[in-house]
Amino acid sequence: MSDVSELAAEAAAFMVQAGYSHGSCAAYQRVWDQFGEYCAGHEIEDPDRETAAGFCTAAGADGVEQWQVFHRRAVGCLFDVAETGRFALRAGRGRIQLPEVFTAEYEVYAAWLSGRGLAKATVRGKTGMLRRFLAFLADSGVQEMASLRALDVSNYARSLASRAASSRAGQLYFLREYLRFAVREHGADPALGAMFPVIVTDKDAVLPSVYRWGEVAGALAEAGNGSESPLRDRVVMLLASVLGMRSGDIKGLRFDQIDWANRRLSLILHKSGRRLDLPLPEECALAIIDYWKNERRQVEDPHLLVRQRAPHQPPAAGNHFHQVVAGCFDRAGVEASGRHRGLHSLRHSVAVGMLEAGTPYPVIGAVLGHADANTTRRYLRVNVADLRPLALEVPDVR
Repeated sequence: MSDVSELAAEAAAFMVQAGYSHGSCAAYQRVWDQFGEYCAGHEIEDPDRETAAGFCTAAGADGVEQWQVFHRRAVGCLFDVAETGRFALRAGRGRIQLPEVFTAEYEVYAAWLSGRGLAKATVRGKTGMLRRFLAFLADSGVQEMASLRALDVSNYARSLASRAASSRAGQLYFLREYLRFAVREHGADPALGAMFPVIVTDKDAVLPSVYRWGEVAGALAEAGNGSESPLRDRVVMLLASVLGMRSGDIKGLRFDQIDWANRRLSLILHKSGRRLDLPLPEECALAIIDYWKNERRQVEDPHLLVRQRAPHQPPAAGNHFHQVVAGCFDRAGVEASGRHRGLHSLRHSVAVGMLEAGTPYPVIGAVLGHADANTTRRYLRVNVADLRPLALEVPDVR
């Protein structure tokens, strides 16, 4: 492996070629310079990913704040470029250009997805991942699916190393589906279809991540601290922790869906397309008004939430407010103890809280917008306190 200066020069050249702005290049270079100083101070001449992990820990960049995530990504990109000649472009950099040589493959896959009746958001996510994969292949010299090799796929998988674990998992799940599709439709090597075997698991074997109300209240008290959009973050946290709304429904909430006179929300669920009417508690209503009057950019957009920075549009499709929620829990000193810390954990917590309050299953399912009663029943397994009195005594066998 080369020293940091050589790695940085190679990564910087890729960034210029990929069209990164001067400011972005400078931000990455600052982290690389700090990494170089760290290696020099520890007399490390041949740094690797383990060295990078040590640097991030020493710099305090092992948390979920935006600068911490950026530090880890910036250092990881050095090794991505050294190993594959490139690194994965940031999801927020807009639509990746589809290589002309793969236009037909892209259109066939997109048509196949649409024909399956999948939600628009699902189709958009899968075609976006395909565009990223095809761009990588074109940059690597692959011109057709029939010549695709396992090494090309492995190199792409390695290029995702600096991304979050959930993002990598989604990309690899997509690859498994698409490679099998490419074998069927484009004559790709059949061995590629077996690169990512299906591992059968029971989704009900994993308990939903749940936080008790005291923990959620502590996180709510921290909403907005250290954020450039504190009032927006409080709205997000309240809608998720009080009403159990999904991130897609929060991002899609429009002014015409708020009935101020009757204090109700009338939603079309992002996931299922079903209609859902919810009460609008006073605390949520006041938070929305506070954000609307004192922080929201005054732009002609029907959505409640818009970005603080231009363009002032609704939050990006890939923004699930994970950093907002995780940051609130961190500042409140709430231990994760193996639990997820995203927005959906607040939705789970609402369900369990209602269950513990004696709310009937049909009511819980209606509030959460569940189409299947079995989805609601999953939360029975979390309500250990109510199940404990029903447990049979263990007989004394001595």
